[in-house]
Amino acid sequence: MRVILMAVLCASVLAGCKKDDSKAGALNVTIDYSGFTRGCVTVTATDADNAGNTNRLDVAIPGKTPGTVSVAVYRKKDWGRVLSVTTQLHEVDCDGPVVGDPQEMKAQVPEEGAQDVTFTVRAIDGDGDGYFSSADAAGVVSGTDCNDGDTQVNPSATEVCNGKDDNCALGESDANDKKVWFVDADGDSYGSSQVEACTQPAGAVNRGGDCNDGDGQVHPDRAEFRCDDKDDNCNGMNDEDFDVGDDCKDELKCSGKVACASTPSQTSCARLPTENPVAWYVDGDGDGSKGQDVGLGCEAPVVGAVTQSEDCDESSVYVRPGLPELCDRLDNNCSNAVDEGCDTLAWTTQAGVGGNADVTAIALYDEGRKAWLVGTDKLVHFDSTTGETTPFTKPSCKGKWKAVWASASGRVFAVGEAGRMTTRGPGTSDLECYTPTAPGSNAQTTLYGITGIAQPTEPTVYVVSNQGKTFKWKEPYNNLSVDLTEFGTVPDNLRAVSSAGSEDTLLAVGGDGSNKAVAYRYDTASASWQPDLQGGAFDGQLRGVHVTDGRFAYAAGENGLVLKRSGGAWTPLPTVYESNGTTKAGIRGVLAFSEKGIYVATSEGRILFYDGAAWTTAYPGGTPLSSLDGPSPTRIVAAGEGGTVVSFTAPPPPVP
Repeated sequence: MRVILMAVLCASVLAGCKKDDSKAGALNVTIDYSGFTRGCVTVTATDADNAGNTNRLDVAIPGKTPGTVSVAVYRKKDWGRVLSVTTQLHEVDCDGPVVGDPQEMKAQVPEEGAQDVTFTVRAIDGDGDGYFSSADAAGVVSGTDCNDGDTQVNPSATEVCNGKDDNCALGESDANDKKVWFVDADGDSYGSSQVEACTQPAGAVNRGGDCNDGDGQVHPDRAEFRCDDKDDNCNGMNDEDFDVGDDCKDELKCSGKVACASTPSQTSCARLPTENPVAWYVDGDGDGSKGQDVGLGCEAPVVGAVTQSEDCDESSVYVRPGLPELCDRLDNNCSNAVDEGCDTLAWTTQAGVGGNADVTAIALYDEGRKAWLVGTDKLVHFDSTTGETTPFTKPSCKGKWKAVWASASGRVFAVGEAGRMTTRGPGTSDLECYTPTAPGSNAQTTLYGITGIAQPTEPTVYVVSNQGKTFKWKEPYNNLSVDLTEFGTVPDNLRAVSSAGSEDTLLAVGGDGSNKAVAYRYDTASASWQPDLQGGAFDGQLRGVHVTDGRFAYAAGENGLVLKRSGGAWTPLPTVYESNGTTKAGIRGVLAFSEKGIYVATSEGRILFYDGAAWTTAYPGGTPLSSLDGPSPTRIVAAGEGGTVVSFTAPPPPVP
């Protein structure tokens, strides 16, 4: 192929132009090429003496390889004869990308004929797509085709997601069919910010819509799981499953609106500002007046509760407004004064009741007018209304008796050493007693405590022993295999038992191997004694217990120890001392009628009274006492050495 390049631009290809007479000779520019069949070479001629005189011509490759193209270059009459000729290779066509460095030669145009100027170009287009291989090889023009073995890969190709760089630029990052992915910062398989890529980027997922990509529990397609004033499932709503704002009642039954609580996933009832709880009261002691605080509320927490306290002492049936004031050391009428108008309260002492043998225990009945006294080989009935004393001396009635209890009908139950028990009615005839032995007892078994619970006919009695065994004895009291049975065993020395008239209020007290106070509560659900006071919290063995009702109980014993049980917890009252003020008293009996009305009898022979603040001497004594009993604060009796009986009967109340 041969074309003519004039020194002046008259056409893109000047072959066949009319020759200028001023021109003599030409440059015959030959370009030898190989390795490709498509392309273009730009030939430029420039006056070496005047760079402003220049012209160029694009020469298309004729489509075969190897091959040659030639260009005839004539000078313009006003140009110099020395021309600088350069060639520049293009891929595909004359508008294609420039590749390789330009080649330059200087030659003088002859006056006649032609001067040959030869250029050589070598490039590789293995797949024939017009783009040269970018492989770096010596003597080969490096093109822009990054895969010269695939006609679909070249700079003019459309980049798509197919695992290869179709247009030899930026990999697949400029593909026009990239998928949409979402950055998942919290690892919950839902993303937030969008990213486009052909393949899934690290840390990205194919699901978006995460409204909180910093919390892995918050994402679409889940339930609203926290009440927190936030959108947990990214549906554009906050806390829709928690009924926020609905009407409600709080724990005090005050009106409010459902609101989110401080604890996640929970709600609370936010009380309305117009609702304020008040204290409510019930009749806890059964005296007809309501004064026991059962808590705050906008509604009554229990049926029958009132908002105004009606009672000044909810631990006692002997104290409430409207009662007459009695001479019993209690503020019976809630006047904030005790025994108004009463004279000094006096005690009566009798010695040798039923003989000079010591009394170990006493039990009253018939509102305290009658009593049973027991001791070693001593079983005595005493009637204070007549002053009559009746000893029972039959061998079956004798024993080393330690404790006694009497029913409302006057039947007596006594227990003592070697596991012996006895019972009989109150008749005055010196008849035999029925005296069995507790099951499993031996010579070392001592029955120290007894109490009874009334039944429709005769009572059921409960007995405790030094070996931790307990027994139950029910009517008719004469069938040992059925009527007298074991009632459970504990690992401690039990000294006393009491109840408020039902098995579920039974309490047994005593001491452990280290002489520490212990107490057990009978659990009717499991039919067993459960520890109620353990762990060596208090020094001294407990010798007596009085359960006033299901709420309160009192126990006392060695080292001046007196304990109060309330709300299932034991707390100590002030220590009781003997008359010298320094020796801790040995307490042998406890009797309670109020939190402000507690009596104890001591081995020194004194009877002391606790008014809720301090102990005072009610009876100064002198003869050691071993037992204390009384049906009410107006009738109290104690007994001890030498058949001593100390009694208090309240005088008539003062006349208003």
